[in-house]
Amino acid sequence: MNTKTKTSQWFRYILGLFLIVYALNKFFHFIPSSYGQMTERAQDFLDSTAFLLPYLYIFEILLGIILILNKWTAFIYIVLFPLSISFLIFTTFNQDLGDMWPALVVAVLNIILLFGEKEKYKPLFS
Repeated sequence: MNTKTKTSQWFRYILGLFLIVYALNKFFHFIPSSYGQMTERAQDFLDSTAFLLPYLYIFEILLGIILILNKWTAFIYIVLFPLSISFLIFTTFNQDLGDMWPALVVAVLNIILLFGEKEKYKPLFS
């Protein structure tokens, strides 16, 4: 196994574990977290979509498990990309920059892993 493969394997494990721990934390609250100081409109948006959040967290747990098991990884990176970018945008505009590290970790790992699988995506863009 070469170094690039080993590195991407570790990044995949870290991303999968991060997704699982983050989503489980939203159910069991074992790590203190908040959505930060939000404007009234952002809070109204979050309140109106709150009933969907448990489904999102279950989806994140499933994505994390699939990544750890190394199944359908190229597909999972594409599915996770819009989620990670929206997570990054939301936290950038609604929190202190020091509190946005979870979104930054997910987005950066996702982008690195996407570029690592770029050969698999060539048929999509030809």
